[in-house]
Amino acid sequence: MPLTSVAWLATAALALSPTPTAVTPDPVTITIDAAQSGGRLPADFVGLSFEMRELGIGNLDPAKGNTAALMRTLGPSNLRIAGNTLDRDTLWVPEGQQPPDPLPEWVQDVVTPADIRRLDGLLRKTGWKSEVGINLGRWDPALGADQAREMTEILGRRLVAIECGNEPDQWAGKALRPAGYAYADYHRDWLACADAVGHDRIAGPDTAGTSSDWAASLARDEHDRMAMLTVHQYSAGPDATIAGLMAPQTVTRQLNSVAKNLDAANAAGLPMRIDEANSAYSGGVDGVSNKYASALWGLDYSLSMAQAGLAGVNIHGGLGVCNEPIWNGKWQRYTPFCAADKADEAAQIYRAMPIYYGLWLARQVGPGRFLPVTVTTDRNITAYAVRGDDCKLRIAVLQKDDTSAAPVRVNVAVGGHDRRAKVLRLTGESLGAEPTFVQGATVDRSGRLHPGRPDPVRVSSGTVTLDLAAGSAAVVTLDR
Repeated sequence: MPLTSVAWLATAALALSPTPTAVTPDPVTITIDAAQSGGRLPADFVGLSFEMRELGIGNLDPAKGNTAALMRTLGPSNLRIAGNTLDRDTLWVPEGQQPPDPLPEWVQDVVTPADIRRLDGLLRKTGWKSEVGINLGRWDPALGADQAREMTEILGRRLVAIECGNEPDQWAGKALRPAGYAYADYHRDWLACADAVGHDRIAGPDTAGTSSDWAASLARDEHDRMAMLTVHQYSAGPDATIAGLMAPQTVTRQLNSVAKNLDAANAAGLPMRIDEANSAYSGGVDGVSNKYASALWGLDYSLSMAQAGLAGVNIHGGLGVCNEPIWNGKWQRYTPFCAADKADEAAQIYRAMPIYYGLWLARQVGPGRFLPVTVTTDRNITAYAVRGDDCKLRIAVLQKDDTSAAPVRVNVAVGGHDRRAKVLRLTGESLGAEPTFVQGATVDRSGRLHPGRPDPVRVSSGTVTLDLAAGSAAVVTLDR
């Protein structure tokens, strides 16, 4: 057997080994109020986001590599295509036309109807739907209208919305608009794009963050022409640390940051997605965004945002070689999947990074409706409960202390009769290491994940008890 296989089996065995019995003396109490029903956790809540350039260079091809398999493993959801490359350097070329020769100096990527047909093949193969951007930063009315027509015709109902531009609140700083460019100016530009689109499947404003009032203003002014409100959110910048990602106040800060825009969306009757999100902007932070801690963050982030009432989050990434620059100095450190080397990049064969596992586990909690949860502990623990559409109760418990801390015994009060339950565990070697496992399993080269058999537990006298290792997460599924 190759040495790498021996090492993997040893690591997997460690991940599957029973939790140490030396748990902390005071158990954690989690109480589920099964009599109350909260907001909905949609099936497509956890989505992905990629740059427009990925279409232009021929990626996201259902006939190549394992992209389709990785998306199917997550389950049907929402794929957003736009990003910085949309307005900065992408040129749309209509059917039957050739790109201008020479290309304008600003063009680095060309997208055509053939690329949209390839995207359609991927969506059909995986059951996903998509939002796709139109270059509004360098607006051409004829090209914008042509792209809108082609995308609407080719993608049909698989096109959830067209995005008019990307991060317009930063266009002045990127020399796409003059200094002083404000919401009123953007609103006029948006109207030109909306008229070219010609229908109400439009998302926006896709602002770079949540602090400006552009999203709330657009929801107020144009809700009748929109399919959803969209903003971006990155948890941190270049100073991101594992301790910061795991801190309880990070969840609170992230939720507070989106509250104003979410209120505006609700008032306008619009769903709201954070259609570009991740642990840290500018490609992520080495040693943080590409390590096991990001899996716990991704799970916690997804469920906290869903519980707050967001319609979805799209975790941004790129399809280059892992941990290498891909474009404009952006590093490949926060992406859900990436290529191990140049050969795999050319073949479109990608490996799942730690955050992918957190997103996968979040998908196992729904769809359904949230139930109120009370957590009594002084440890860094969060919990979520969802009554599934299949009537099963699922509880996600995250222990975000460092893996060197003692494990905890968790008593989850669920009420009801004695019955069986099963547990899926998310584990890693340490918060700062890359290896990540679900029941000891990893995503294979074909893009599939086959977790080991769930741990059996029982509900006795209305309580299910489990021991949870520090720096790990579990999803408990109760029989009806």
